[in-house]
Order: sequence, then structure tokens, then C-alpha cells
Amino acid sequence: MTEEGYNFKSQESIGKHGEGILDKWLDSAYKILDVSGIKKYQENCIDRILMRPDGTTVSVEYKFDLASSRTGNLFFETVSVDNQDIPGWGWRSQADYWIFLLPSMEILVVEPGKLRNLIWRYRLEAKDKEVQNVGYKTLGIPISLSKVREVAYYTVQLDQEIPDLK
Repeated sequence: MTEEGYNFKSQESIGKHGEGILDKWLDSAYKILDVSGIKKYQENCIDRILMRPDGTTVSVEYKFDLASSRTGNLFFETVSVDNQDIPGWGWRSQADYWIFLLPSMEILVVEPGKLRNLIWRYRLEAKDKEVQNVGYKTLGIPISLSKVREVAYYTVQLDQEIPDLK
């Protein structure tokens, strides 16, 4: 992030790189359908549909949190655009799983309901954070990586196996 605030183009480029890493990681276990450019999936914060070998599917949203290496927290977005009251992905996402890629190349696979419950439990002690963008702010709650790891479905460094997402 720059001194002026969040740089969308730079973040988008970094996000695309992170998506490529996660796609490569999952590719050996799943057929991956990139739905991030399809409006109905965008509205529901779903980036990929993963097809298991048995033909069943699971939806995922990818998150690449660069600041986590500096802060020790994940950013749970509660409001995407403050001056338009657009809810953040943390409340809006309909994905079956969130897959966080950290700069340390650690991956956290989290069921949304479990992270939402964690946020709800710690909301009073957590300090809301504002991220300045061009013309608006994004609001969210930082939650410690150690707490997220406790509720994660799966955690891994990239040199380990792919999980079976049930």
C-alpha cells in the first residue's frame, strides 16, 4: 500500500499472481473453472468452481493478504465501499471455502461460517480498520492469524498435499 492509500491496479496485479499460485496448487486434485469474470459469481464473491474427481463441485474465493506479513492479521472486509454502503466480502461471499494465500506462501483454507463466527466473537475487542482508496474507504476487522489458524479447515505450506474439500 502506498502513502496515498490502497492502489487498486497494483493490488489487482498482485492478486492475479496469487490466483495463479493457488490455481497451480489446486490443479493436481481438481478441475478448476475460473468464474471470477462472470457477474453472478462476482456478486457472490466466488472466484473458482472446483470439480472433484467424482464430479461434485465446491466454490471458493481466493484472498491474497499482503499486509498479513507485516501485521500478523487477516483483514476481514465488512464494508467494500463506504460511501455506497456496499457490504464487504466477509459478509457477502457465498463461497463454500475461502482460500487465503499469505506472503510467506502459507495457505489457509477456511469455511466462511467459522471465520464469521470468530469475527463475531472478537468484534468488541477488535479495532475496526479503514483502508483509504481513491474516492472511498474499505472497512474491516483485523483478526490475528493465530486465531484464524485455530478455525481453519486446512493449513499448509505449498510443498504439501492438496486437501480434500468436502
